[in-house]
Amino acid sequence: MIRLSEIIRRFKGEENGAALVEVAIIVPFLLLLSAGVFELSNILNTRLLLEAGVEDGARYIARCNDSNWNNCVTLGTNLAVNGAVTGGSQRVKGWLTTQVTVTPTHTLAVDPVTGTELYLSSTANVDVVEVSTSFPYADLGLWSYLGFGALTITVSHQERVFGW
Repeated sequence: MIRLSEIIRRFKGEENGAALVEVAIIVPFLLLLSAGVFELSNILNTRLLLEAGVEDGARYIARCNDSNWNNCVTLGTNLAVNGAVTGGSQRVKGWLTTQVTVTPTHTLAVDPVTGTELYLSSTANVDVVEVSTSFPYADLGLWSYLGFGALTITVSHQERVFGW
């Protein structure tokens, strides 16, 4: 019968297979890190696309010279989601025009409390349009695997109205 000390002595100083053990320890962490970088990149890309769409929609609606407000909103939200006032293709898969909110505001050009000029204007009031969206992010698997809840990306943009 071989004693444990003899077995240990036989393998002591042996370096064959050391690299395999090191790789077996490191690879799972490396894969998790790579998947995390990919997931985070996808989240940031989705947010940037939503942000660009909302900004485009707000600029279009703020400069729309159509006398029909609803027509401007329809064209602007389509521009935000699809990248074109008519037709186009979705900037973000699953993002719908019904998820875009357009809010016009009639605001003072000068803050009455502090006297700070908020908008350069020859009139006391200015019109501002805000376009916003909340989009439920469909994760690639890692986000939910790590135990994080559902992620909702919310973006908005305000633009001073020059049209209408």
